[in-house]
Amino acid sequence: MSNKVKILPIPTLSADSPGERLTEFYRKLGWDGEAILDPVYVRLTEEDWQNLMIAEVTHAKAVITNMNESDIIVGMGMLWANIGPSGGGKTPGMVELHPGWVS
Repeated sequence: MSNKVKILPIPTLSADSPGERLTEFYRKLGWDGEAILDPVYVRLTEEDWQNLMIAEVTHAKAVITNMNESDIIVGMGMLWANIGPSGGGKTPGMVELHPGWVS
């Protein structure tokens, strides 16, 4: 395993399902879908993280029609905050993949 931080552009997501979008996010960064993923080591700047959350909540509100808005906001917040990327990155517009992000 390399000790270098890999820096990639924040992926553009196209899937409809909010859960599929999270999977798509990691796959576009190089996750094979099998390795253990640790989102603590996947970092965005605080501003990029907030923008990603706003975009994902907005998308979810457009595609989920059988839930009220507050449930969608809470659900998306829990999904991305628990298993989405972390904040604390230092490279605007990019995802920092720190050693240990997959094992």
